[in-house]
Amino acid sequence: MMQPSDNFMAEQLLLVCASVKEMPLETNRIIKFAKDSLLQNAPDELVWRDASGLSRYNMFTPNSMAFALTKMYETMDTTTLFDIFPTGGKTGTIRKWYGGTYPYVHAKTGTMSNNHCLSGYVKTNSGKVLIFSFMNNHYVGSSSPYKREMQRTLEWIRDNL
Repeated sequence: MMQPSDNFMAEQLLLVCASVKEMPLETNRIIKFAKDSLLQNAPDELVWRDASGLSRYNMFTPNSMAFALTKMYETMDTTTLFDIFPTGGKTGTIRKWYGGTYPYVHAKTGTMSNNHCLSGYVKTNSGKVLIFSFMNNHYVGSSSPYKREMQRTLEWIRDNL
């Protein structure tokens, strides 16, 4: 579902989650359950309508994305976690960006017209794993200048923290 991104599959998996919880197969019911239990301490209000990453109806702040990524980092081993996400310079939507002598970015993009987001994990040269979330929106033209700046920022973090 994450590599390549499959929004239809994401929607179906959300309904499978409802089934596992013995709930009606209704997107809004399982989303409410997740918001009230798994994400109850999210720092900002989560406007969540469906499982599609291509919906303008879903609105999460970068702070809330970092909160969800932290929960994942705390509950999964890093090998499995990092394998789920596209890897900079290697796989998925970031295979042409964030490359280096070793993989240092494991992140998911979200792109719609005039919006480009990147959220995930960056491994520093000192061995730290840091969580980040960029949200670039309402720009006119190509996303490339924003991607270049995010790459420059992540390289600096990799090399200096």
